[in-house]
Amino acid sequence: MLRFRGKTRNFDVFPAEQWPDQHGADLGLYRLCEYAWENGKRREKWFSFGGQKYTFITPEAMGQLIAKGLTEPGWLEALERPAPKFKAKDWVRWYGPQFSARQFRLRSDPFLWVDGQWRVLIEDLRLGRQLVCCDELVLLDRFGKEVAR
Repeated sequence: MLRFRGKTRNFDVFPAEQWPDQHGADLGLYRLCEYAWENGKRREKWFSFGGQKYTFITPEAMGQLIAKGLTEPGWLEALERPAPKFKAKDWVRWYGPQFSARQFRLRSDPFLWVDGQWRVLIEDLRLGRQLVCCDELVLLDRFGKEVAR
């Protein structure tokens, strides 16, 4: 049980070994459930991302999620926002570090990363494979011009 800005939020943490038949239920990972009592009934909301029913995370990632919850109420709800309108093989411009701008062809559809941000996989000879936040990308048409969303 944690208190966020005066509101008590209840969490249960379960070791992944309780779901041995689920993909990714490895030793040392956990599943997180937030719950509240409404009209005498327990209402549960399991932490999940990427459309998965079962999401298992490391203790470090759980700590980051809870730390984010201390500064931003409603973080579990924020993870449910719709995916950006990118698709694998789209051309994008990435505004990366040190004011650099590069064009890439996406190697994946957007997926919700454990930090709560939508990310895609990019790849090139200089940078190799990297996960990039979709907020840093601009969709391009086949001629390299920015596409309005």
